[in-house]
Amino acid sequence: MSTHIIESKLVNNNLFFVIPSWGNLLGYPTLGKYANHNVSKISQDLVIFFGGTECAILTEKGILYYLFGLGYYYVKFELQSGRYITDNRQLTGLILSDFVYDHLATSKNITLENDRDVIVSENLFKLPMDLSYKTDNKKTFIQGTLMRNLFIPYKDIFLELMETLHNPKSFQIEKSKHILLSTHWDFYNQILISNEMDYESKTNYLQATAGLNNISLGADKILNDHFSSLELQAITQMTQQLKDVFSSIEYDPMYLFSIIDNATPYLKIGIPIPPQEREISGKMPKESILISAESYMNSFKDWPDLFKRQSKVQLEQSFTPDETVRYEPKETTGLKKPKIGEFIKKEDKFELRTMKRSFIDFKPLPTIPIDNILDILITVKKIVEEDYDIQSIGTAFGIARDNIKKKVLHLNYLWDMSKYSNMFQRTEKNLGLSEKEKKELLEEIDYWIKLSEKNEYKISKEI
Repeated sequence: MSTHIIESKLVNNNLFFVIPSWGNLLGYPTLGKYANHNVSKISQDLVIFFGGTECAILTEKGILYYLFGLGYYYVKFELQSGRYITDNRQLTGLILSDFVYDHLATSKNITLENDRDVIVSENLFKLPMDLSYKTDNKKTFIQGTLMRNLFIPYKDIFLELMETLHNPKSFQIEKSKHILLSTHWDFYNQILISNEMDYESKTNYLQATAGLNNISLGADKILNDHFSSLELQAITQMTQQLKDVFSSIEYDPMYLFSIIDNATPYLKIGIPIPPQEREISGKMPKESILISAESYMNSFKDWPDLFKRQSKVQLEQSFTPDETVRYEPKETTGLKKPKIGEFIKKEDKFELRTMKRSFIDFKPLPTIPIDNILDILITVKKIVEEDYDIQSIGTAFGIARDNIKKKVLHLNYLWDMSKYSNMFQRTEKNLGLSEKEKKELLEEIDYWIKLSEKNEYKISKEI
């Protein structure tokens, strides 16, 4: 691909950027695949970005708009089995071709029509991270609008993203390099990853997921075409700084706008002058999304016929069930249905029995301690041993995690507790853990207890 770079000046711009439906923005190009099975239905496909640097590049094919930072592609979907599945991909960059950007920039604002740098539309939520220049009334209105239209409807997704950000193994830019969600003409509706990503991560990441045409190599080529080594170094440093900020800030799970409030003090340096404070004459034909795009405010690119748009209903109606292939969840992998007259082996019978979840009546949780980490973990272990329903166990993990975080901010197993809390609370009601799940979970809690005992011994010895 040959490109002619006219401008590649990076612009620092700390912004919060959310596309509520990636498929709706692109006109539902595909349902995609997952685990070698065709997806039959997509119910959610959210893209979230904490942006730090942006850029507009003029190429032979048109303008490309880049946004770099910490991103998250989340999708909830069905295969023909009818089971809901969720998947996600971490991102460090977003590439918008000019026709996609212009479609975003001309989406009608749902509210805040007179605020140039805050957008609440069908296809986009966007605001600067720093709102200190807003009046108190305006800021309160913005907070309420985003809580009602974004943070409350997508609460679970934001909580999942924040837990991911707090995981030290996530968004390792030096190790994984850049991961780009692209609408580039040659890489349309794809995620591009780096050849330099380590083998294990690369193998896992390249597995197809719902809503995307492809996940492929190619990030290095396109970035090297458009940016100098110094610019790429600056982008990497910025991404790492964002990771450091968002992995350490506290936030209120019941008031998720606190993510923005609490991150702002660490992101104010280098934020450019807000768009509405510049001299503007007349009504602008497009919303101001990126600062680097303002010199193109009077241009508009039509959606090309090559990337034909359709409705969600049209796309899902095009799905043709395959009667010979059905997706089976991982918990039944390796168990074959016996032919008529064939007996199941004893070990298979045992495996089936130990993996079966039984019906359990709801019972109220005991009070979980708040003063001692060991007491908290022992109480959680007792809840698992006494066969509470899975949703209640998930609630207990969440309470225990929050109580431990009041005592110690950083423990290796807090992320695991959050993972179990989120996963268990999404299960069906009145189901108990299988024998296998219970055994493995108790072993893990015992490991956490041993770690806590060692930490307490170490602290007492130092005292």
